[in-house]
Amino acid sequence: MILWIKMKYRDMLNSFVPYEWEPSTMEIASRIGLDPKKIIRLDTNTSPIPPVKLLSKIGKRIHKIQINQYPDTSYSALREAISDYTDISMDSIIPTNGADEALDIICKIFLENGYEAIASTPTYSYFRIAVELQGGRYVGIIRNADYSDNIEAILSRINNQTRLIFLCSPNNPTGNLTPIEDIEKICKETDAAVVVDEAYYEFSGKTAASLIEKYDNLIIVRTMSKAFSLAGARIGYILASGKTVRLLNKARPPNSLGVINIELAILALKKRKYMYDLTRLINSEKEKLFRKLSKIDGMIVYPSEANFLLIKFIDPPADKVYEHLLKEGIVVRNLSTIPATKDCLRITIGTKKQNQRLLNALNKIKGE
Repeated sequence: MILWIKMKYRDMLNSFVPYEWEPSTMEIASRIGLDPKKIIRLDTNTSPIPPVKLLSKIGKRIHKIQINQYPDTSYSALREAISDYTDISMDSIIPTNGADEALDIICKIFLENGYEAIASTPTYSYFRIAVELQGGRYVGIIRNADYSDNIEAILSRINNQTRLIFLCSPNNPTGNLTPIEDIEKICKETDAAVVVDEAYYEFSGKTAASLIEKYDNLIIVRTMSKAFSLAGARIGYILASGKTVRLLNKARPPNSLGVINIELAILALKKRKYMYDLTRLINSEKEKLFRKLSKIDGMIVYPSEANFLLIKFIDPPADKVYEHLLKEGIVVRNLSTIPATKDCLRITIGTKKQNQRLLNALNKIKGE
């Protein structure tokens, strides 16, 4: 679509497909005529439980935060807290404004017109956005029928133009892991940067972080939006070898993290028992929901190592289920238009009460 405006802009934007933002709860409430308080969001893979105690603690000390000054541009205190949590050297850490800024930094360093980035698809849609905005070519390698990565197809597609390879483990939206042996195999066989998105790491406990000192071309991206319940604070970070961190820092903005969010992230990392308790609760609720959904005819529920489930609907079709749930005030992610996830919905794990409401709504539509 050509944008008919007077200003001159990049030609690629005429065919560029931007990220599709989720509508706000208020927008959804207005559309379906429901009280916003009755709507539950099971579409964004965020935590259903806010970190109330952390917010209370930060509220008591907020007057001590120097809001009139820029943050320490090295983020040393936050890097120290992340280092303590990950057992990775401070020199191998870059805090970022959410995981998306990390992806933008990586693409700025490695891509320009003519270079390629490979991704195992379907996967997190922002990979493509970050690649194309830097002039790169996004190459999707379709996953196997069970949604595992087709490692041999990825390796055979690498050429002299390949600069990045994206993996997501656990993968969004399929929930499965990329085995660490496969990650290492790719790192060994290419000099392209291998980016592993571990946004949902805390729910699986499986990470490739032990490999970063062995392979300079391995870059791990994480976020505190999911397990730490801090989606609104926009805190992410990169783990990579010291040499790779020095390279990535060339494209890092100096003050993209706010001082209040930095303090909140440090506190969350220091008081992380609440996160461990929450991930255990979410994983427990996931297993219960998985078992109950698997008993409902007309759907296939895929196992997941993350805080969501991918479900294929056969009868009734996914579009009908999506609209029915929406009328009930339950918002899920409709992936049915994507060929690799045709007839699928992705559903975030909620609280026990929210999950039961979802089950009631699904049983209701099956009974119609």
